[in-house]
Amino acid sequence: MPAKNNSAGARRHIVLIPGFGGFDALGQVEYYAGVTQLFQHWKHTSHPQPPVALHYFDNLPTAAVATRAHRLCVYLAKRMARGEILDTDKIVLVGHSTGGLDIRRLISDLHNAKNRKVHADGESAVPASAILNCIDRVVFLSVPHWGTNIADWAHSHSVLRKTAVTDLRAVIAGSQLCLLDKIESGIAAESASLTGADLILALRDALTEANGRLAGSDPTRIAAAEEAASELELYFRQMATDFRAIDDLTSQPNGDKVSPAHFDNRARIAELSLWKRLKIQTLSYATVGGRPFLFPTDAGCPAPTLDLRDPFAYADIATGSGLSAGTDFSYRLCYRACAGGPFRRPKLAGEIARILEPAPPEPLELWDNDGIVNTLSMLWPGENTLVLADHLDIVGHYRLRRAPHNSSLRTYRSYDSLKSVPLFTDKVFKEIWTEIFLFSI
Repeated sequence: MPAKNNSAGARRHIVLIPGFGGFDALGQVEYYAGVTQLFQHWKHTSHPQPPVALHYFDNLPTAAVATRAHRLCVYLAKRMARGEILDTDKIVLVGHSTGGLDIRRLISDLHNAKNRKVHADGESAVPASAILNCIDRVVFLSVPHWGTNIADWAHSHSVLRKTAVTDLRAVIAGSQLCLLDKIESGIAAESASLTGADLILALRDALTEANGRLAGSDPTRIAAAEEAASELELYFRQMATDFRAIDDLTSQPNGDKVSPAHFDNRARIAELSLWKRLKIQTLSYATVGGRPFLFPTDAGCPAPTLDLRDPFAYADIATGSGLSAGTDFSYRLCYRACAGGPFRRPKLAGEIARILEPAPPEPLELWDNDGIVNTLSMLWPGENTLVLADHLDIVGHYRLRRAPHNSSLRTYRSYDSLKSVPLFTDKVFKEIWTEIFLFSI
């Protein structure tokens, strides 16, 4: 393997990798919302040297980690084959949630294939060693390095998951706003706290944007609506076809230990040794949401597993009061599902070296999570920064932002789809992403 190029003048390429259910953009909604604007402002005010470019990677939403990592590998190979990334440049990979596991699997695969080539455009191919040599730094954002209870819960409710995806595909296929009204009223009848939730606003916006009948006679809007409808249909078709990421995200292995979340201690030590030899630097952020519920605090004691057949458990989720006041149904449901399960404190987890203000709850309990991932699972070996935020806050989905006027049929371009308290702020979002940009150079 060639030695890493440590030239201070090498161009830098920040590649943003989405997590589970992720995408680059669906219609006018970006997975990493607001990051481009911060990046442009940072470049304009800081004039970084060497030059830095920002790239967005569009991954398969729910495919197995091995599949997602291979797609990322081909993406990088194409950028290099086309000369967008030179073999003297440096690549900084930023992975949110499952995207961090994709990065870990990518580096392992590239190392194992270092004497082979990765096919890119047509007959073009790039040596795996050339790609690996360019990867210089990695940023982890809320990554389930040891899996997450919510994946175990979803894995055990496969019928419910398949039904939900099928219903959403039916809604999307006809951009049926009237059907959404029925769904929304039915949900509201079960839980009045969901009325007006950002999750419903996001779905309504997606259907509106994909409805060509609402575009009038403007050919640009008609084309945009058709494109948005195609993207949504493909998105849910891919979910229905390949949902194996759930198997790769459970806190207990299901079958072969091919997911980095399921590496045993020996494999993890070998992985860390490889990264050290490759001189890959890391920056890791762990997120923890405000506690809407309290559970036993004995050392290492998990919360009870969520049973939706239990009327008392459902009542706690449906009612936003006490500790859960100010949160929405989606956050309470996800938090509760993630709190209980087989996840246990990892032996090789790293340390929390810094805590951003405002201070999160301390000490961290086994059941603490950000609505999607158990916080203790996010602690990459080494130093980590702890942030009081839910799972989507850190990628810019922490408040409603209106779409630019006349840019599309949708009303908003970002949502607070997991409404946790205390509220995440613009100040903390800017601080985190400025640190990431500075880390890249």
